[in-house]
Amino acid sequence: MKRALFAILFWMALCAQAAAFADEITLTLGGDCVLGTREEWKQDTDTFDTCIAQNGPNYPFAHLLPIFEADDMTLLNLECVLQDTNTGHDNRKQHTFRGDPSYAQMLPLASIEQVNLANNHTVDYRTAGMESTKAALEAAGVCYSGNKTLYVWELNGHKIGFGGCRETTFLGSKPTVYRDIQKLKKQGCDVIIYSCHWGKEYSPTHNKTQARMAQYAVNSGADVVVGTHPHVVQGVTTLQSSDKTHTALVLYSLGNLVFGGTHELQTFDAMLAQVMLHFDEEGTYLGAGLTLLPVLTSGDAPHNNFQPILATGEDERRIRTLVQEDSDLDVREDVWVAKTE
Repeated sequence: MKRALFAILFWMALCAQAAAFADEITLTLGGDCVLGTREEWKQDTDTFDTCIAQNGPNYPFAHLLPIFEADDMTLLNLECVLQDTNTGHDNRKQHTFRGDPSYAQMLPLASIEQVNLANNHTVDYRTAGMESTKAALEAAGVCYSGNKTLYVWELNGHKIGFGGCRETTFLGSKPTVYRDIQKLKKQGCDVIIYSCHWGKEYSPTHNKTQARMAQYAVNSGADVVVGTHPHVVQGVTTLQSSDKTHTALVLYSLGNLVFGGTHELQTFDAMLAQVMLHFDEEGTYLGAGLTLLPVLTSGDAPHNNFQPILATGEDERRIRTLVQEDSDLDVREDVWVAKTE
C-alpha cells in the first residue's frame, strides 16, 4: 500500500513539474568547425576543398542533419575565414584556415542557423577576411555573433541573446564581456547564451582562466556559457552569480566537429550539447535541461574524412567518461539546471 502511494505521489510530482514548463526551446551547441583548409595546402589533392568538390556541400554534416533539423536553433563555432582570395593573409601565424565563400551554404543545408565568430581564426585574413566571412554568411542566411557582434533571436515570444569573446580579449579588457551581456539585457533578452573561446589546446581539463572567465560571464548575466578552442572535450558545471540571483550552465569545451584544418587529428572525441530552455506560462525563464551527445569528428578514424558521426558503444562511453572526469555534475544522464534555487 505504501509503495503504491509513493508511486502515485512520485507520478504527481513529475506531472506538476511538466505542467510548470509551458514552453521549451531546444538549442544544439557544437564545437570548432573549420570549413576550409590551410593556406599552404590549397594546391594539394587530399584536402577539405577537394573532398567537397567530390562529394558536394551536403557532405560534412550529413550524419548530424537529423539532430539539427529537429531542434529550434543550432549554434557552432566557425573557426575559419570564408574568402575566395588570400587578401589580407596573416602569414605570421603558424596556421591559417580559409574556405570558399560558397561553403557558407553548407550551414543552412545542414539546418545550422548561427555561428560564433569570436575565435582566433576568423582574423586570419585581417579585416578583409572578416568582412568576406560576414558577407558570405549573410548571403547564405546564416546569423552570426561574437567578437562584439550581438544577435537577438525571438521564438514564441521569448528573446534569446547571443554574444561571444576570446580569452585574449577578456584578459585585455574584462568589461567587454559585461558590456556585451548588458546590451543584450537592454534589448529585453530572457536568456543569454555566451560563447567563450578559451583554454589550453588539447588539455583534458579546464584551467583557472576558463573558470574565472565563466564566472565573470555569469556574474554579468549569462545563463549558458559555451566553450571552444581546446579541440578536446572538457567538463560541465553550474555557477551561481555573485549576487545570488541566478545559476548558469557552463560547458567548458565541446571539442572539434567538422575540422578541415588538420588531416592528422590528435583526437576524434567531441560532443554536441542539446540545451532545452524552459519557460512558464508567463514567459519567465525557469532553467535549462542538458543532454550530451558524444560525437566522433571523423566517421573514418584514424583518417579524417571531414564527416562527424554520433559515437556509439565504447566510443560513447569513453567520451562521457572524459567529460565526467572534468565535471562536478553527474553528466552520465540528462541534467536539469534551475535558474534560481
